[in-house]
Amino acid sequence: MRLVDANLPFQVVYSTFHHEYLGYLISAHVVQILPNGELSLVHQGLHPDSMSQFEEGLTEHDAQLIRLITEISPRQVVKRFGGNPRDEHGFFTTRFTGEIIKLVDDYIQKRLGKIFPQLIHSPIYEMGNDGYPAQYKIEALEEPASVLFHFRRKEEFTRYYPTIKLNGEKIDWQKKGAVLLCTQPAWMLLDGKLFTFSPEVDGKKLRPFLKRENIIIQADKEDEYYRKFVTQIVEKYPVFPKGFEILDHRAKPSFHLTVKEHDQSSFSFIREVDYEGFRFPLDPFNPAKAIYERENQEIRFHRIHRLFEEETEICQFFEKITPNKNSLTPWEYVNKEKGLAWLSTHTEEIKEAGISIRQENPQYQLNLNRPSIELNTKEEGDWFDIQAVVVIGEFRIPFIKFRNHILRGQREYTLPDGSIAILPDEWFSDYRHLLEVSETREDDILSIRKYQAPLLNFPSQPSKTREKLVDALKQVDEIPEIDPPQGLKAQLRNYQQAGFNWLYFMKENGMGAILADDMGLGKTLQTLSLLLKEQESGITTPTLVVLPTSLIHNWKNEAQKFTPALKIYIHTGVNRIKDPAIFQDYHLILTTYGIVRQDITYLQTFPFHYIVLDESQMIKNPESKTAKAIRKLISRHRLSLTGTPIENTVMDVWSQMAFLNPGLLGNESFFKRFYVGPIEKEHDVRRSAKLRRIIYPYILRRKKQQVEKQLPARIEKLHFCGMAEPQKDLYEETRSTYRNYLLELINQGAWKKNKLNILTGLQKLRQIAIHPQMIEPENYQLEDSGKYQEVKRLLRQILTKKRSKVLIFSQFVKMLQIIKSDLEKEGIPFAYLDGGTKDRQKQVDNFQEDQSLKVFLISLKAGGVGLNLTAADYVFILDPWWNPAVENQAIDRSHRIGQTRTVFYYKFITEESIEEKILKLQQRKSQLSDDIIQIEEDVYKSLNEVDLGVLLQ
Repeated sequence: MRLVDANLPFQVVYSTFHHEYLGYLISAHVVQILPNGELSLVHQGLHPDSMSQFEEGLTEHDAQLIRLITEISPRQVVKRFGGNPRDEHGFFTTRFTGEIIKLVDDYIQKRLGKIFPQLIHSPIYEMGNDGYPAQYKIEALEEPASVLFHFRRKEEFTRYYPTIKLNGEKIDWQKKGAVLLCTQPAWMLLDGKLFTFSPEVDGKKLRPFLKRENIIIQADKEDEYYRKFVTQIVEKYPVFPKGFEILDHRAKPSFHLTVKEHDQSSFSFIREVDYEGFRFPLDPFNPAKAIYERENQEIRFHRIHRLFEEETEICQFFEKITPNKNSLTPWEYVNKEKGLAWLSTHTEEIKEAGISIRQENPQYQLNLNRPSIELNTKEEGDWFDIQAVVVIGEFRIPFIKFRNHILRGQREYTLPDGSIAILPDEWFSDYRHLLEVSETREDDILSIRKYQAPLLNFPSQPSKTREKLVDALKQVDEIPEIDPPQGLKAQLRNYQQAGFNWLYFMKENGMGAILADDMGLGKTLQTLSLLLKEQESGITTPTLVVLPTSLIHNWKNEAQKFTPALKIYIHTGVNRIKDPAIFQDYHLILTTYGIVRQDITYLQTFPFHYIVLDESQMIKNPESKTAKAIRKLISRHRLSLTGTPIENTVMDVWSQMAFLNPGLLGNESFFKRFYVGPIEKEHDVRRSAKLRRIIYPYILRRKKQQVEKQLPARIEKLHFCGMAEPQKDLYEETRSTYRNYLLELINQGAWKKNKLNILTGLQKLRQIAIHPQMIEPENYQLEDSGKYQEVKRLLRQILTKKRSKVLIFSQFVKMLQIIKSDLEKEGIPFAYLDGGTKDRQKQVDNFQEDQSLKVFLISLKAGGVGLNLTAADYVFILDPWWNPAVENQAIDRSHRIGQTRTVFYYKFITEESIEEKILKLQQRKSQLSDDIIQIEEDVYKSLNEVDLGVLLQ
């Protein structure tokens, strides 16, 4: 069989054909055109997979049609309804029965109903018996035909039949063998002409008359037939009756909503339209409504001509407020609680739309007046007293009477006259939290603590009332300027001064606070400024700072650098003194979360001035032993520092606030029911907004881009890390071995000859200071490196930011491989570049362009120069290099022309290791000459016995 040549003229044609089981279908083909312009016998089928061969001759209209036609091809039908496309015959002879036939027919007819309107201006043919697709040309008529149904009612029977007219002329369609190609709606083929109808006709109403001239209904069945079938015909189509009447009515409609109580658990809301006494459901919508009426032997139909625009407007109104949107019965059997809430919310709106509300059950009368609340507050020392009255029509009832209803979620409240008031839905959101945590100090008066003032911010209250209620919060945005402490050895940037002011304000007002600035913005400095200010004001009671182990040394270094007047005590280690009395002689007590958990028995007996939690997400699980221990500590003031106030779940917020402001968010079970479930499972936007309103005064969060103008273009930070215990043991063992070896060589005068062995030892110490897995991968875990714990902690914060990316440099490929393996396990995408990378530019381009790619692992030698990586705004230097110039080259990969953001450069130094000593050696060498060190290898050559001894101390 020859196929159509796409390089020669061809034409797209559409063919009707009859399938043994599926009836009439449509197929698409291309036919080669002869030199004389006529269609040849060379043809082939068209489907989505073959369209590309003929794309120059296809329009977008053709492409859409071909895709739609393919959906009803026998092969696709078999596949869609669970058969094997390779065995069509088997499907149709075994499975194509009963309900499957109905489903398939409905599926095909719906798609044919979409296809035929698009075929009118396309070449249409009848397929020949030999499969030739252009056998007989079909003419699509633009003028629609009309149908008139004739009914002849006699004493014994009723006879009815349809007639079809085109351009006013009656068509003898039954005798000439008309074919229904589609039934939804009807498309008819007769004498090579394709007919459609106006108004649209259900082809199933015409199908019986293809084989018979009329249908007879016997008198004993006419009542049911007229009621069910003839009523539909009268509503939708022109009818010529004999033996009964059709009375036409035209009137203005009115609209009604009837509340029907089914049982104790559900309502139905019946939407009706009334045309001067003729009342019927508002949907389904037809141009007319026929009402059957019989009196003895007299039959008549009332045909009410409906006003489309007015009914549509009301239908659209109801559609917007549907009570059961996702239900198969959106207006019926609506859960009673849900129905009451819906009715309470929309009663006024329904009445304003001109719709009357009727209650069907006289024994259960709802009071449809919308309840409102009059609220007044009064500040009494550390308390707010709340006096509230509920107004429902003529009734004024103290709000406290509704407390149990709101706490139990009960919307029905019985009024003094016996009618039922429906409490508004928003009350259960707005006031539930307040009623959960408030106390009753006097009759009809609720009281809350001053730091719970945000609970009085109700968006549902009128604006004037709300303004009164939140007066106490306004000053949060108008915080007074406070002079920094005199002994502070730093110049606070503007945003840091604002943060210091805010921390001082929160302390003065007795409110626990979360400082949640982005990493690198100086949370530690702002906190130390506050604590030094307290010390200078005469506060002698010590502050407890609780930290991850890896941050102890960092805090000690920053405190010594910026606030040297603060005396520091580090409460860690196996041999720590377990007597809180020792704290009295210090201003800052630094300890870890693990130590607090272990020592809580006596730590909870000491009243601190402040308790500061750094990386406070460590208490995010309120059920953890750590979180429970932290909540037992005693202090006048409390402060949390974190770059990620919410890591995984809304429950993180409760755990933080339970420490900072106990009682603000209620107890744990209430918070889970009222906030966690609705926000995380139901995506309740209102509940989320309420929680945000309550906690916003206690959280100060500035992102880097908000304060970018106040930052220098590049911020460099030495980030000191303590060693993990296994790391420390391995380091000390290795250091001791090589130091003894060096001393022995010096005594023998042989150290120069064996210098390479000593340098090998230095290299091992450098690797252990980064991660002991680099030396003994089998014996150590990821967490056995204090430095790696810090790298991962900061990396997690960067991964939560939408715009931020990080370059991670190490001169050790082994270390990059450790990180690479860890990132792969966690499913974190990254770019990678070392000396063995072949697609260097691809890695760079991916990192620069792909926003989801936030991490780039780079080795010193492979990526220290020649790369433009301005997408990064964080640079991690995992190990100090002998040559500072090489570090600057690494930083300059991101800090160069094209960079529009501040670059934060973290140089990770393992404390009390060779890395600290390298820093000092760098400084000493560079003081001799700026260019004394050119490359790292030169430093090795220049080390003398004194330098080596210092490095191995």
